[in-house]
Amino acid sequence: MNKADLEKVVAIAEEGSMAKAAQKLYISQPALSKCLTKVEEELGEVLFIRRPSGLTPTYASECFLKKAYQILRLYDELAIEFCELNKMRRGVLNVGAAERMGALVLPKVLGIFHSRYPNITINIVEGNSYSLEEDVARGALDMAIILLPVKNPNIQYRIFHRDPYYIAVPQEHPLNQKAYYKEGDPMPYLDIKELRGATVIVTTPRKKSRQIFNLLLDQLCGEYKIALETNNLETVVRFVAHNLGISVIPSIFARIYSEGERINYYQMEPEVRLFHEWAVIYNDQLENLTRPSRELFHILCDEGALFHENP
Repeated sequence: MNKADLEKVVAIAEEGSMAKAAQKLYISQPALSKCLTKVEEELGEVLFIRRPSGLTPTYASECFLKKAYQILRLYDELAIEFCELNKMRRGVLNVGAAERMGALVLPKVLGIFHSRYPNITINIVEGNSYSLEEDVARGALDMAIILLPVKNPNIQYRIFHRDPYYIAVPQEHPLNQKAYYKEGDPMPYLDIKELRGATVIVTTPRKKSRQIFNLLLDQLCGEYKIALETNNLETVVRFVAHNLGISVIPSIFARIYSEGERINYYQMEPEVRLFHEWAVIYNDQLENLTRPSRELFHILCDEGALFHENP
């Protein structure tokens, strides 16, 4: 028994005759009679007494009609509700953001989203990238913004911004004398081989940024000394500014946590260049996400170019 069956039985009751109900529904009378017989067999009750003067509803019919009207009303309400959702007039979106990335990315992105879809409620969950991956995998979050790499092989992702790392050198450090320029490029370079034997500042092993640091350290063939480890890149910038060692810093952190002229930043050659890759992660296929999730996903991917690379 489906919605169409309910509508046919209701029409029979309202019209009081098979002929009139069939005419109202634009179907043949035999087809309508067959539907009524099927419904009565499923219920195990007779809904109408057939008489020459017409159809007389039974007590079972009265019970059936009461529930049928309720069910049909729910169908209508469901259709209206999803019409509202599909037109983005209301809805809820649960978004995760890795530590500090929410403050860097979400204000601009959510400003664009809210201007287009002001009635969508957005819940923000901030945490480390690994915990956000787990939340997305189990469906607690629609999507999340994290730093690559992704640990869970079942998680889908799209990179929306690649932020280059720069070598950060204290102003007083002798390595500044090794810098060089390329024609047409206003930002100086530093050969990573010059870092061998240097004292470096890194993030702690549990941080994803440390994996990027390790790619650089591997190229130094063990010829370095780790002076300090810290949980966040802001502190790394502060330590470099106070001449405690050299490090590598994503360009966006170099801009935001400016230390004036106390740090000099240098590019790496293209073949050894490192990137801070920001990605939006989601579970399942993109087309299976809710419409609010898909809209935010596209805004993130379209607006990734807003994060310019130069400090």
